[in-house]
Amino acid sequence: MVQENSKVNNPNLEGYNVVRRYWDWFYNPAPDRQTFIAPRPKCSGVIGDDGRFNVWSVAVAAQGIVDGARVYPQELGPLIDPTVKALYQFKNNNLRGYSVSSNGDGDIYYDDDAQVAFAFVAAYEVTQNKEYLDSARELIRYLIGGWNNDGNAKVKGGILWHRDKPYISAISNTEVALSCLRIAKFIPNEKDYFVNWAAKIIDWVIDNLLDKEDYLVTDGIDKNSTPGEPNRMKWTYNTGTTLNATALLYEYTHDEKWAKLSHDLVAAAVSRDRSLFCRDYIEQDRRYWRDPSYFIQLLLEGLADYLLIFGDKAPEDNVKKIKEETFRHLDFFRKYNYDPKDGLYFQTFEPYRISPDHHKLYCEQFGDQKGFDPNNEERSQEGDGPLENKPLVKTLIGSGAAARIWFQGARILPELHYG
Repeated sequence: MVQENSKVNNPNLEGYNVVRRYWDWFYNPAPDRQTFIAPRPKCSGVIGDDGRFNVWSVAVAAQGIVDGARVYPQELGPLIDPTVKALYQFKNNNLRGYSVSSNGDGDIYYDDDAQVAFAFVAAYEVTQNKEYLDSARELIRYLIGGWNNDGNAKVKGGILWHRDKPYISAISNTEVALSCLRIAKFIPNEKDYFVNWAAKIIDWVIDNLLDKEDYLVTDGIDKNSTPGEPNRMKWTYNTGTTLNATALLYEYTHDEKWAKLSHDLVAAAVSRDRSLFCRDYIEQDRRYWRDPSYFIQLLLEGLADYLLIFGDKAPEDNVKKIKEETFRHLDFFRKYNYDPKDGLYFQTFEPYRISPDHHKLYCEQFGDQKGFDPNNEERSQEGDGPLENKPLVKTLIGSGAAARIWFQGARILPELHYG
C-alpha cells in the first residue's frame, strides 16, 4: 500500500538528495564504462543490452547535477567533470553532433543535442572550465546548421528535429534558440551572431507553430506538408522553452515585442482552462499539468527565468499564478511520485498510471473517474507478459528531471510553507 509521503520544505535540499541518489544508483566509474548504467531489469531510455542510456537521458541528468552544483558546489561540483566526459562518449567527431547512442553514429536529434549544449554551457558557468565552453560553442554552431534550407520543401525554414527526417519540431527550434541565448553572454564578440539566430528561430516558431487562439505552442510540422497545418499536440515543454527564449530575447534586446510574447505565453501556461492541464475534471482544483516530469522541468525553468528577468515588470496575475502552480505541482509531485524505498521519483504526472496502489491513493483525492492504466515508461522494458505485471523501475531521465523540478521550483519558491 502506498502511504502519503512527508512534505518537502526545502526544494533545493530535496533536489540535492535526488542527485546524490541517482548518482549512486546509475553512475558506473569502471574504466570501461565511466557513464550512467541502468541496473536490471532494463528501464526506459536504455539502448542495447549493456545498460547504457541514450544521450537525452544523460543530458537531463547532467543538467540536474549542474543545477545542484550551483547551490551545493563543494558537494556536487566534483560530479560535473565525469558527467561531461560521459556526454563526450556520444560525440560524432565527423559531424560534431552527439548521437542518440554512444556509438557516435549519424542518428542525431537536434533537440537532444541542444540539451547537451545546455549542460555544457551551465557546466562552464559553474566551473569556468573553458573546455566546456569550447564544447558548447562547437555543438551550438552545429545545431544552427540544422536550419531547413531545402528549396523543395513546402514549409520554409525552421530547425529540423533530426538530421535525416523531414519533421520540424517546436522543441528543436526553441531549445536551439535557448542554447544560442545561453552561450551568447560568454562570447562577447559573437553575441550578436547568437542572439540574431535565436530571434530568427523564435520568429519562425511564432509564425508557424504558435496557436494564436490560446497562445500555446503546437508540436511541429513536416517540411513537406501544407504550411499552416501543424501537428496540433501541445506539450508543456514547447510553451515553456518558447517563453524562456522570448524572456531572454527581451533581456538582450529590450524589444517590447518579446516582453508581450513572454507575458502572453506565461498567462497561457498557467491557465487551468488551457490544454496543458488535464481538463478531464470540471473542478479547477483538480487540474494539473499532464506531461511527464522531463517535459515539466523545462516549463518550470522557463517560468523561473521569466520571473528573474521581468521582476516587478511582470503582470501581478502572472506572478501570483506562477507561484501558485509551482507550489501545487511540487506538492503533487512529492505526494504521488516519490518512492521512499529508493529516494527516487516516478516520472508521470498521471499517478493513476504508476501502480494499483498509486491509483487507489489518487482516487482518494480525485475520485474514481480514471481507471488504472499502466504507463510503459515506469516499468521494465524487458520480459514478456502483461505490462501491469512487469516490475516498476526508475529511469535516469526521470531522476534528472526530478532533481531539476526541485531546483527550478526553488528558484520560484525557495521554501515551501503548508497551510
